[in-house]
Amino acid sequence: MAGRKIVKLSSVIVICLTIIVINQYSSANRAKEEQHAQVPRHLSSSITNDKRSMKKRLNHNISTGRSSKDLYVVINTPKMGSDGLTSTVVSKGCKESKINAIDELKRFECQDGNTILRTHKFELGVKAVEEHLRLAHPHNRDSDGKCLIVTAIRNPASWFPSYFVQTMGPSYFVPSLGGCNLDKWPSEKVLLEEYRDFIHKRTSAYGTLKLALPGLLTEFGGGTLQQQFKIMDRNGGYSELGPAPPGSSVAGCKLLFLRMEESERWPDIFKDIDPTLEFKKGLARTDKCPSLTERLKVITDYEMTDREKEIIYKNGDEYVRDWFDAYGYIAKQPTQLAI
Repeated sequence: MAGRKIVKLSSVIVICLTIIVINQYSSANRAKEEQHAQVPRHLSSSITNDKRSMKKRLNHNISTGRSSKDLYVVINTPKMGSDGLTSTVVSKGCKESKINAIDELKRFECQDGNTILRTHKFELGVKAVEEHLRLAHPHNRDSDGKCLIVTAIRNPASWFPSYFVQTMGPSYFVPSLGGCNLDKWPSEKVLLEEYRDFIHKRTSAYGTLKLALPGLLTEFGGGTLQQQFKIMDRNGGYSELGPAPPGSSVAGCKLLFLRMEESERWPDIFKDIDPTLEFKKGLARTDKCPSLTERLKVITDYEMTDREKEIIYKNGDEYVRDWFDAYGYIAKQPTQLAI
């Protein structure tokens, strides 16, 4: 009899303990549910909106191929395709900015957040790029946006006539007269004499040639023009350098180096390098003033004599000689000239 009472008592104790455990478990679950229920709705909504916003930005960047603050820079030697290169990188919705304007530097601000710079001077361009990167990405230059610098090279045979015409001065080119003042222009005979005199005496051309490219090649570790031409020959007229290393004034930027003799391939080259860019050809002097076409032929068709080439080769510095050699413009090493 006593044994049965002990069994019943044990059963009661087990049942009671089971009920207590179940109640504690239920209370813990209710506490967790109440804790989750107290999370503010606006926080949950904010997280969702942030995810949607991020997804929207990513989709936009993927569809356009651009991030919000791209920088495109034309640092180019005068008369080596600067107008076409600038027109290519300046998209619709870009306007020239006059804020903190600097002589010999053009700045364009675009609706899509991009910035475009143009100059003929390496030092000026690099300083502007460095300042832009400092303001746009004060903590991390790699945080957002691309930086592409564009430049080009041209054969001496076509560059010298083009640059000579530019040095003639603005009075020869008047927009109100259709782009050229024919009354001011000399005869073909005199024009050729002036051009040959320019070749022999105007050393300002050598300084102009060094404004952009030597500095860019040094900054990007590009070596000599002859070395770059070997790369261009393999690529079909261009070389892509960079990104510039940390510590460079243009750290993170890439350099697109083009050869004008393959300009018919530039639309495809730009498309390969940056699908958002569409090449736009600049207007030649004869496009702006067709009536000059025949007169200019006297200098554009003129072939320098070996002596004239040697004069330039000797008077120029290492870069000018590298330029001539890259194009094979002088067939032999120059003789000693008494100049």
